[in-house]
Amino acid sequence: MKKIAFLLLFIFTLPAFCQQEFEINLSTKGYSLINIAVDRFKGNFEKREDMRQILIRDLKLSGIFSPIKDYAINLVTNEKENRCKKFLSIEAKILVEVEISMENNMLVLYGKVTDLESCKMIFKRQYKGSTDSQKELIHTFADDIVFAFTGTRGISNTKIAFVSDRTGHREVFIMDYNGDNIRQLTKLNSTTLFPAVSPDRKIIAFTSYRDNNPDLFLYFLGGKIKRIYHAEGIGSTPDFSPDGKLMVFSASKNGNTDIYLFHIDSGEIERLTKSPAIDTSPKFSPNGKAIVFTSDRYGSPQIYTMTVEGLNITKIRTVGTYNDQPCWSPDGKYIAYSSMKKGKFQIYLYVFATGENIQLTRDMGSCENPVFSPDSRRIAFQSNKTGKYQIYSMNINGSNVVKLTSKGNNTCPYWVK
Repeated sequence: MKKIAFLLLFIFTLPAFCQQEFEINLSTKGYSLINIAVDRFKGNFEKREDMRQILIRDLKLSGIFSPIKDYAINLVTNEKENRCKKFLSIEAKILVEVEISMENNMLVLYGKVTDLESCKMIFKRQYKGSTDSQKELIHTFADDIVFAFTGTRGISNTKIAFVSDRTGHREVFIMDYNGDNIRQLTKLNSTTLFPAVSPDRKIIAFTSYRDNNPDLFLYFLGGKIKRIYHAEGIGSTPDFSPDGKLMVFSASKNGNTDIYLFHIDSGEIERLTKSPAIDTSPKFSPNGKAIVFTSDRYGSPQIYTMTVEGLNITKIRTVGTYNDQPCWSPDGKYIAYSSMKKGKFQIYLYVFATGENIQLTRDMGSCENPVFSPDSRRIAFQSNKTGKYQIYSMNINGSNVVKLTSKGNNTCPYWVK
């Protein structure tokens, strides 16, 4: 992966009121987005409008802001208060201004964010990079804007791993959080499923039929591939612990499917569940002390939690009679899962604080494999709405659905932290 170094200069400290005033709370009625205007970029860099559109899209996909669409107001004034009043007239609450220049063959971005109601600057920063670092500069600025209002880093520089059959075989691919820069990671020329990426991005776990059996593999940065589980059944649905020291997965052995724990350093494998039922689709909690998983131990598949030692197994009060593919939000507030409804899966959100189950997807065919963004504000998932499975993302209240892939069938999204 290409690495670009940025020079980030902090010119003003973020005022504390920003993070408090715009706290986002989810409810069954959804949540309010902040109206934000992105002014025309200044400067003589010819691609400045392209960069502006990238910033607008980043802010829209943040789950925090609602960018004001193209506006036509007379802003020919240098008076600060008049500019604030004119942007307020189009119902904007926040104004973003950017100037692009070239200095010593480096691309320089000056970004400023203003609270329009008080007409006071929230922060101003400078970013530098090579001329081909346009997207990275904008993504970093967008993430800083999100941080100013929430205290949590944005997701513009994150990635999503997924499986695609666009080459004729199901292989693991990776893309930017918004669907850009898709590239192939595995080239095993066999069916590959269920990718998971370690927190340090140095290991990818996946299931592959490379050896004519659904075995579990680790792919290490540098190209080394190691098989870590082989049995007569499938080894699947891996997930890494937040510290990267453990990996949980499901596997069939002696005719029974259970949850196992793999120690990355020692290679030791522990069996966590010992029920005659099918236990699968495990995911770690944000603190690594618990695991959420699917089990049919009392009839139909339902969602359960247990400690990382396999103790204190507890059923989550979900909806429906067939629930699968649970995923814990990084902030620990929610579990997203797929629930069968009228022959199709839909994505639901379980809210720990209230015990509510909120349906997020409708009229999109079968929607499966939900996974949270690192900031817990968006969910990626697969849907066959168009006839083939594609990867989509949405806000955690089900709004602002964006299609991320289009070629072939694309499944098994895994948001890379």
